[in-house]
Amino acid sequence: MDYGASDSFLSVRLGDYVVIKDDSKYSSSTSETKYWFGKVINCIGGARDPNAWTLFQVINIDSGEINIINADTVENILSHHQN
Repeated sequence: MDYGASDSFLSVRLGDYVVIKDDSKYSSSTSETKYWFGKVINCIGGARDPNAWTLFQVINIDSGEINIINADTVENILSHHQN
């Protein structure tokens, strides 16, 4: 896998606030990219390496909806949770 400019998901931790790129294809408009903000409430590891996050359970901070997203849809980390 080639990690490019959007590899922020590699440093996401539980409790972080993140910007998520909405990859849903609900709209016929392909020129518009939508984003939403969420808080990471669970980090899910991969089958080969349980410590390498492949999925995140995220709560949408606007609607309260809980979603499971692919890790690579995280565009940016807004703030790191302090332990």
